[in-house]
Amino acid sequence: MIALDIDYLEYSDIAKRANKFLVQFKLERQIPVPIEEIIDLKLGVNIVPLPGIQKVFEVEGFTSSDLSTIYVDDYIYQNRPTRYRFTLAHELGHIVLHGDLFKQHSFDEVKDWIAFIQEIDDKDHSKLEFQGYAFGGLILVPPTHLKPLFKENLHKLNPLIKEAQRKGVFRERYLDYAKDNIAEVLAPLFDVSSDVMVRRIEFDSLEDLIP
Repeated sequence: MIALDIDYLEYSDIAKRANKFLVQFKLERQIPVPIEEIIDLKLGVNIVPLPGIQKVFEVEGFTSSDLSTIYVDDYIYQNRPTRYRFTLAHELGHIVLHGDLFKQHSFDEVKDWIAFIQEIDDKDHSKLEFQGYAFGGLILVPPTHLKPLFKENLHKLNPLIKEAQRKGVFRERYLDYAKDNIAEVLAPLFDVSSDVMVRRIEFDSLEDLIP
């Protein structure tokens, strides 16, 4: 069993790290964030598509332990652009947050990555993936852009909300539907999936603004 001793990070701590990265590369005012360009051209990290790793190994992407390469499932690379962008952002999270830990081990092939994951403590694995996921979402959907655009588009939910209220439907029953609807409006602005947008809305507690 490998003990990584990954630091516990509050979501707010991860948000600060993500914002620091955006400021460092002068991306704080730009959406959609050009994640592929930043990783490839600014950081000099190779992006290499690999056929079949999702189907065979249930892996969408992983980063080599020397941080030189991000491997991505070829089908996702070719056919699912928003998933591809999020996979890159997730792996960037590992590079920024866990780079020093990765360098202490050795994996450059998917089988080595799988072996590494199977050897680490479940709690470490959970923290590793949550932090990568959170960082990825915060990079692609920065809070400084999300909240103003959420407020700007909130009125588009009025017909749905009024209809629900007219039928006597309580807020907690139409809230998920409302989040899905506004996520579909906002997601294209950030070039992310609606699922990623819903989670960003929830993490930033913006659903509290829905009447």
